[in-house]
Amino acid sequence: MNEFTDLRERLPAILKALAVGVPAGYLFHRLHTPIPWMIGPMIAVATLNLMGVRMHSPPYARQIGQVILGSAVSLYFTPTVVAALAANLPAIVAATVSVFLVGGLGALTLSRASGVEGKSTFFASIPGGAMAMAVLAERYGAQIAPVAVAHSLRVSIVVILIPFALTYGGIPLEAAAYRPDVPLNLWILAPWLAFGCVLGEVSERLRFHNGYLLMPIFFGAALTVSGIQLSAVPHWMMDFAQLMFGLVLGARYERAFFARYKLFIPFALLNSLFILIASVVVAGALAWAFGLPIATMIIATSPGGLAEMTITAQALQISVPLVVAFHLFRVVMVNMGTQYIYACAARVLGRSPRR
Repeated sequence: MNEFTDLRERLPAILKALAVGVPAGYLFHRLHTPIPWMIGPMIAVATLNLMGVRMHSPPYARQIGQVILGSAVSLYFTPTVVAALAANLPAIVAATVSVFLVGGLGALTLSRASGVEGKSTFFASIPGGAMAMAVLAERYGAQIAPVAVAHSLRVSIVVILIPFALTYGGIPLEAAAYRPDVPLNLWILAPWLAFGCVLGEVSERLRFHNGYLLMPIFFGAALTVSGIQLSAVPHWMMDFAQLMFGLVLGARYERAFFARYKLFIPFALLNSLFILIASVVVAGALAWAFGLPIATMIIATSPGGLAEMTITAQALQISVPLVVAFHLFRVVMVNMGTQYIYACAARVLGRSPRR
């Protein structure tokens, strides 16, 4: 659906979301919570949505937030940082393998507990992005609704719990060794953001998921590595990106949809917590095995969305390029390999991979 489809009908719901989301973000900011401009609006909009007050996110909210975030993250990729990322490739691969193991265990427990068929719980438990997993679920004849519910709940739980746990849980936070020291230049920033939007739109028309985030990162990193200086992204703009993500996440909680599948929600919540806890255990093991900071590994292995985990790392100033590398490799491999792993597992279990 086009982002501007039925805009006139959706406009009151968009304005209500902004009227609720902005004060909620400011409140959480005053309370000094982590990533306040994302968590506050997400909770406020989701709560009122579930109470029956229908709200929508603004057109292209996700895309705008991703372009801003991608432009800011690209500044971290200096030649020294890129060389350090290559040295961590074994840890990145190990983390990606663990995603399938943790997701498989989560799918098995969710299927047995909820009674939902295994193929649906498999795609619901693999943290590869709600849209990509829903497409694969439909292709293999699984139920799309449990997949959508499980992914929405898991990302929301991760976005809330991980930043709070890292900030207030006594976990040692090691600040990134490198932080971009680039001046703000609006004459560079404005056209660069516009170019990022064009890149993102073209890439997503070519069915490249997260293109609005990844294209600015790829192109900006290439320029940064080459020694071409871009512009810093001001702090208020990063808060605006958080707000856009928060509104999008909160708007997913449609009352009618969640009410229709309310019996599945407790199982999906338990499954999300299981996957999150298992991911933290994996993070601890990888941190010990490869000598990496535990806080960095927790964010890097968290089963949240690429954009949400990247902005968490950016807000907490924790090894942003490494977190991006972990999640980017995971997303690529999960989206490319999930269907083949599912097909192989189905054959091993003596079941047809298709309906």
